[in-house]
This record gives sequence, C-alpha cells and structure tokens, in this order.
Amino acid sequence: MGMRLIGPVYLVGGQDFNMVYLDWPANDCNTYLLNTGDPLVLMDCGCGESLPGILENLREMGLDPRDVSRVFLTHAHLPHAGAAEDLRRNGVEVVAGPATAAAVREGGIATAAYHYHRRFVRVAEVTAMAPEEEVTIGACTIRAVPLPGHSADSMGWEATCEGRRMLFCGDAVRSPAIPQHRDRLDYDGETYARTLMGLLDDPPDVLYPGHGPFCLSKTEHWIAEELRKLLGTPA
Repeated sequence: MGMRLIGPVYLVGGQDFNMVYLDWPANDCNTYLLNTGDPLVLMDCGCGESLPGILENLREMGLDPRDVSRVFLTHAHLPHAGAAEDLRRNGVEVVAGPATAAAVREGGIATAAYHYHRRFVRVAEVTAMAPEEEVTIGACTIRAVPLPGHSADSMGWEATCEGRRMLFCGDAVRSPAIPQHRDRLDYDGETYARTLMGLLDDPPDVLYPGHGPFCLSKTEHWIAEELRKLLGTPA
C-alpha cells in the first residue's frame, strides 16, 4: 500500500519504510508516485528486483500500473534506476538529465551496480531533459534542477503542484541523521558544496529525498545541515 504525503504525492517503494521487501541490502530508494489524475508519474524506480512490489502497491491503491506514463530518474545509481528498462519495455517513458541518460544507456561504472554485486540492465531509450527545462503533466509543472556532487549526473525534479514547490532531490539532500557516502569515483565534494549553497539561496517548500524521511517544511534547515556535514564545523 502506498503512503500519502502532501498533495498528489505518495510513497510507493523503498526499503527504509519497508514499502517493498528484499532479502538483500539493496539500499532500495524511495520511489514516489505523482498522481494528478491521468497519467501517473514515478520519481525513481528502485533497483529492479523491487519493481513487482512497487506495482503491487499501486494496485492496492486502486490504480492501474499501465497508467504510469513516465519515470523521472534523479541519477543513474542502481537503487534509483535499476528498474528503468523493465518499465520502458512496458510502455513507460524514461526521463533523465543528459548525463544520467547517457549513463543508463551504457550501464557501466556510473550506475554503481558493482557496489551491490549486480549488473545494471541498460536502458534502450531515454528522453533527456536539459537543465531548467520544464514539462507540464496534469496539474503539475516539473522542472529539471541540476544537483551535481553526490554524483556527477544528479538531477532533481521540482514539481510545482497546488502552490507548493516540491523537490525530488535524489541523494543530494538527506535527513540530518543519514551520512553522505563519499568513497565513490563520481563523488565531488567541492561541486556538492556549490549545489547546496545554490539550494540555500532558493529552498523548495518540500524535500523528497531518495532515502529516509521527508522534509515537509523549512527545508533550508536540512540543506544547511547537509552543508555542515560536508564542510565541518569551523573552529
């Protein structure tokens, strides 16, 4: 069963809230449903092995998985993008930033599948959206927001719905209790700091991270804490 959050947003996948069960530590991401009527939209899609559970959650909500028209990927890492090709084969348009689109087509190191002892299923067709490009789906406008640092290709998706700016930020911002993983080839701390400073200049109303809990108000505090974790406390 999905969990309703704010407005048209539901949590329908992810291991942190046991929305799906996997018997191995996939670090499966939060998968969000944006339901503004017809069509349905997913934000990230999990590692692949969790997809049946995600689709079953939609059915339990009285929704038809065949009504999912698009999935937006925040970055290419397996826990976020592993199910993309399965969805594509079932008629779902896969949307990503240009760097993520290239990475999931290639299915190589940038997917971090090696970390989970898995192979990434390459995505045959991806629609690449440029930074700041917008698309309207139902009653929501979705804008591509570059968020590099956690990974070089990280792209947030800011959905403006019912007067709120809600940022699906992948792993760019997490709960203050969750550490950032910096031991990867594609992590760039200096770029990440610039990304966080940019978010502080114009914070969204709501943050929907790729893992852990959500920030439903005063998002600048989570962003500032992420920056403090990155830069440390000055003497």
